Amino acid sequence: MNSCIFSIFFLSLASGIYSLKCYQTNKETKETFIVEDEEYVFCSVFPFIRDSRHLVGSVADGLKAEELDKPFDKLFEDNDRIYSMLSTCMFERYDWPKVWSPKFNSAKQKPEVEYTLRCVCNTDLCNGPSSFSSHIHQLMESR
Repeated sequence: MNSCIFSIFFLSLASGIYSLKCYQTNKETKETFIVEDEEYVFCSVFPFIRDSRHLVGSVADGLKAEELDKPFDKLFEDNDRIYSMLSTCMFERYDWPKVWSPKFNSAKQKPEVEYTLRCVCNTDLCNGPSSFSSHIHQLMESR
């Protein structure tokens, strides 16, 4: 019983100490800086896709549990001593023309379909917007 209480206490103490460091892109200046926040559960990066009309540069940020719009935690929970999920990327399509209506949009021109690449990871500084591919290679070499 005492060891169980000690384990719970230790885990709650350890979870309160650790905070994830993520790169974050300033929306106005496009500058990237490091943010450390104990509420971050993941870091994310939308790497620049050549010929993209919607994303002119890579964008990075930290994600808090309440900001998650996909069950990313499910992808990272099956880690064991042999297998570790280090990051995951999704190539997404947003079909904006299907939901666009001139009655409800001030834009005169119908929007185009948007494609984005979204990557999510859960280690410190894993979402460098200009160095994401370098980070992947570094993970491969360190494991």
